[in-house]
Amino acid sequence: MKPDELEQKLSRQSLRQMPATWRGEILSAARAAEPSGPAPAVASLWRGKSCVTHHSWLSTINHQLSTLFWPHPKAWAGLAAVWVFIFVLNFSTRETSPKEMAQSTPPSPEVIVELKKQQRLFAELVGSHEPADADRPRIFSPKPRSERMGILVT
Repeated sequence: MKPDELEQKLSRQSLRQMPATWRGEILSAARAAEPSGPAPAVASLWRGKSCVTHHSWLSTINHQLSTLFWPHPKAWAGLAAVWVFIFVLNFSTRETSPKEMAQSTPPSPEVIVELKKQQRLFAELVGSHEPADADRPRIFSPKPRSERMGILVT
């Protein structure tokens, strides 16, 4: 049987009414399956043939993240575990607090002398670390002006 013949045969048949008991059962099952809480956060607006759906920003972020992470969830979980390990390692190897550093013994005089020698050697290798005359700030010392002296005298 060809599709056109089937359509013609179906169009000749009369439509039968659904039994009233079926309608009642279907409606009661639909009411029982309906959520009893508040309406969902998704609202749909129909404009012609297309449907514009407005989601909350949280559900949009959730959808985007699940789309991003879905191809390889084990790889992403492994990467997250590595980052957690790095943070734990970073916090566990942190330097001591400033109070503990203040309580520690100061460096010996020999160490201070050696550091100063290293600084001088570094200055010699790099060149003079003192600013040139043009770079030095001028010291301002106010001097009396002759015009003011004339005003004060008269």
